[in-house]
Amino acid sequence: MKLILASASPRRRELLQQIGLEYEVLVSETQENTDPSWEPYRVVEELSARKAEAVRAQAKDRWIIGADTVVACDGRVLGKPKNRENALEMLSLLQNRTHEVYTGVTILTPEGERRTFHECTKVTFAPMSREEIEEYVATGDPMDKAGSYGIQGFCARYIKKIEGDYQNVVGLPVSRLYRELSFLRRLDARKKLVIFDLDGTLSDSLGSLIYSGNTMLGELGLPGFGPQEYRYFVGDGAQNLVRRALAAAGDTEGTLFEQAYRRYKEIFAVHCMDGVKPYDGIAELLEWLKKQGIRLAVLSNKPHAETIRVIETLFGKGVFDIIQGQTENLPLKPDPAGVFKILREFAEIEHEEIQMENVCYVGDTGTDMRTGKSAGAFTCGALWGFREREELEEYGADVLLAKPMELQNWIRI
Repeated sequence: MKLILASASPRRRELLQQIGLEYEVLVSETQENTDPSWEPYRVVEELSARKAEAVRAQAKDRWIIGADTVVACDGRVLGKPKNRENALEMLSLLQNRTHEVYTGVTILTPEGERRTFHECTKVTFAPMSREEIEEYVATGDPMDKAGSYGIQGFCARYIKKIEGDYQNVVGLPVSRLYRELSFLRRLDARKKLVIFDLDGTLSDSLGSLIYSGNTMLGELGLPGFGPQEYRYFVGDGAQNLVRRALAAAGDTEGTLFEQAYRRYKEIFAVHCMDGVKPYDGIAELLEWLKKQGIRLAVLSNKPHAETIRVIETLFGKGVFDIIQGQTENLPLKPDPAGVFKILREFAEIEHEEIQMENVCYVGDTGTDMRTGKSAGAFTCGALWGFREREELEEYGADVLLAKPMELQNWIRI
């Protein structure tokens, strides 16, 4: 990744070096005036975008990073001090109180993608005497810094606490920046393989799971549960479904597990297709992907035999190139071993290795998001499935899909 930093800031240079990113500097020349009514986050996002855009013509084949930082206190946006008196005024305003530091970042890719975001960190100063403020200003350190101070230098002695990203105060939220760069790299890469979860992603199978689970519980004299409970029982394999159902029914120690799991498997083997159907839009999506020459695979924590049976019943044989369910020698998701196994099989079939940046993973649970992210795939959360938006976001979905065909928007051919 060929990076251009559109900033002369030595702190930002050091931070990029610190996280191992190679870059060149092209200092942008742009107007930094903004509307006084704007919120601080809007100011830094706008200025970061201007700085990045200002060097685009000189670096069309490069990734460009523009950034801007301001301090906000009592509704005032504080940039770099104009002179010594201005620095003294700013520091007097900040001492013995909490303020916010905003850094806006814009990333431009060679393919024309643009990503702008900001981070906010709260900083609390300890009380400073007038003499201490003048002593600090006399060092010259405040004169090229937003808010007239640098948290990483002499002024560190006066910082009581921070809430948020420390590096954001220095001048660049490098953890967020790295995640955004990784997202854009995966997004821009041509996709050769899409791996789908099964239950809650390809197929609406909740009815068969509820029937099998409640029948098993009823035979043991335990109460059954409805769809809302089963949405959280499923997702991590049949054994975990049974353990969770037993615990919810009162067997928190799992004393009935062996008997219950054996019976559940017997019931599910007969009823695994009861009421199961593809979600609306899935068939159309699969057809579109195949027309683009993209390979298709399934990775499920459902037992392997039932996974094959469900897929071939719903979609027919040959639609999916590889179908992988739960087997004894393969760790359950979120372990990414199943993803890597699928890639090895493709390499044997195609005589070509598929890199992880060329893989898209689609699932509906936090377990699926962890699986895709751990493998290094572009990871999409299916909002039509068993879990909520918040869970998918918490576990790192790169994008969320309200409908299956929305995947078209994120597939680079």
